Amino acid sequence: MGNKNILLIGKGAVISALAKKLHSIPNVEKIFAAPGNGVTNDVYENIDIREDDLTGLLKFALDNNIDLTIPTSNEAFKSDIVSFFQSNGQNIFAPNKNICNTILNKIQVRKFLYKNNAKSPKFGIFNKFQTALDYLKTSSFPVLIKSQTATGLNNDKMICPTMKYASDYIETLFNNGEEDLIIEDYIYGTNFTVYYFTDGYSALPITAVANLKFATGNLEGDFTDGVGSYAPDYRISNKILKKLKPLVDNILVNFEQKGNPYMGILGIECILTGDDEFLAEDLKPFFQNHDCRTVLNILEDDIIEIIYSCINGAFSDEYEIIKTNNLHSITAIVSAQLENRLINNLDICEDIDNIDFIGIKQNGVNIYTHQGNCFAITRTSKTLTRAKEYLAQDLSVIKFDGMNYRKDICDKIQ
Repeated sequence: MGNKNILLIGKGAVISALAKKLHSIPNVEKIFAAPGNGVTNDVYENIDIREDDLTGLLKFALDNNIDLTIPTSNEAFKSDIVSFFQSNGQNIFAPNKNICNTILNKIQVRKFLYKNNAKSPKFGIFNKFQTALDYLKTSSFPVLIKSQTATGLNNDKMICPTMKYASDYIETLFNNGEEDLIIEDYIYGTNFTVYYFTDGYSALPITAVANLKFATGNLEGDFTDGVGSYAPDYRISNKILKKLKPLVDNILVNFEQKGNPYMGILGIECILTGDDEFLAEDLKPFFQNHDCRTVLNILEDDIIEIIYSCINGAFSDEYEIIKTNNLHSITAIVSAQLENRLINNLDICEDIDNIDFIGIKQNGVNIYTHQGNCFAITRTSKTLTRAKEYLAQDLSVIKFDGMNYRKDICDKIQ
């Protein structure tokens, strides 16, 4: 295919992990990231252009002979960059704005899954406090409450164990400007995501990823988008993948019939409820900070060739499966309680290339914390047990005031 210049749009661990994967491909020449992570590195060049500055991004792509653009962030997906770049003759790999307006909206995605016959947790959608309160009176606790628009809150989702807890949280949401919220039954189970490559007409699974959602332990701490992951998820059988296929097909047909074929990465987030039984809960338009490196470290096929196959309409003819290696990968998200604390000993970790920054500050060779998620650290090995051991070693080396991560992430598999 010749040497390629790649433009990635986004920031965080996803950009770092994807750039390093692309850098390992022989025909990739230059990689740029807008706005990137602001971290000096030899893999990609950070470009000071906003994710939604379509004119600025297109000008950069034209001026720098960009062969392929890959948006990775919600801001980019919402900006209509796909249609804009395609209309200007640029290769771009991502779902378009109309699709993303559905799958990035918690309310819309839940309705969408319901209409596409997905088995999902029981839920209700509310825009008034009293109707939400009436629904709670008939609910079984705990419940999971998700907001869509409220600002000024630490979390956009909360598991509420009692009526009082739930009603107080709902009142806070509406007082903070919430327009709609979802109340759903909280399902006891384990979270996983299956990621697919798709050209909009056919889809092939990459792998199943186990997601760790609770911040401090199993059923403990804030319920987050993800504080860690491992892949392949040994609990997800071929039977589950076969059960997911009709849902994936329905999703693609639904978008295609509306004139919006879904091209890109599609993640279906689920809850494993028993042997080969699951509920579908959410859709993702790309890998996430807590699982991107986890997936990419076990992907064997050339990701550039897959992407061009999707763009050129040859995907279903050229691929029957997506090849992964025989390795196991695990990631932990490391966060900080405090600002501007020096992160020590990154340079003596066993494999610093598998550290992907999310929110940090750099001053020369020194790296300092932002409050919140700072970086993702990943280790890969022939067995998950050995990968966990390597990850535990690295986590024990890194030191800074207010350091947090899921302490049981490296526990042995039971």
